[in-house]
Amino acid sequence: MSDKWLFYPCQMGEYRGSIFFDHGIRKTIDQIAPPQLLKVRAALKSPGPDGLSSKDEFQPLCALEDGLQALADTHGGIYVGRVTAAGHRYFHLFTSDTGASWSARLTDLGQQHGYPLRFVVKPDERRDGYWLNLFPSGDDWQVISDIRILEALKQEGDNGTASRRVGHWAYFPSPGSAEQFSQWAQGRGYSLDDVCATDSGKFRVRFFHSGRCLLSDITSHTVALRRKANQLGGQYDGWETPVCKA
Repeated sequence: MSDKWLFYPCQMGEYRGSIFFDHGIRKTIDQIAPPQLLKVRAALKSPGPDGLSSKDEFQPLCALEDGLQALADTHGGIYVGRVTAAGHRYFHLFTSDTGASWSARLTDLGQQHGYPLRFVVKPDERRDGYWLNLFPSGDDWQVISDIRILEALKQEGDNGTASRRVGHWAYFPSPGSAEQFSQWAQGRGYSLDDVCATDSGKFRVRFFHSGRCLLSDITSHTVALRRKANQLGGQYDGWETPVCKA
């Protein structure tokens, strides 16, 4: 377990979800993690309408998570993260112990915290329980970046509901791909600032839209922009906006 953990919201099929995972362990997990995945499921007692955890349940769930972490540490396992969706929380650990060994431990832990726990232990030599179930996709990394910018704006007193100009950048390897992207963006309602060559030999497209700085609003733009830029061999380089105070 490292000291660098990341949180991000995501869409899991028809359900909204959230993931909290150990990002700092990514460089060593394939070498140090035991070869079995232990996935523990707890049903939320008072989920919100979106199926995610509520503030009222924050402390009990933290206590349960701390208990699982302690068990992992005691028995040579590694706790790497959790997924919350559809009224349940799924904890992911890597272990060398058998399911029979974990059965008694998790029964006691569940009774201690008031959460009947279900679990499964299965071979996972590729650590898919980390890389496929927890580690962010390209779209997820974009959402994480957006959250960081929005948090920085909030710290400056920004009123996220205020509509304002939001500027974007994307870079491409050729003038043709830059022009193709700019035409696509304008067709989607974006206003074009300019398309120009840079000192590095790439071609920059600068454009903007007017809208609110709420996460759902921003990601409805940035995820699609990232995908289109990648499709054309380029790179979406992010966004900025002035602080709009209430």
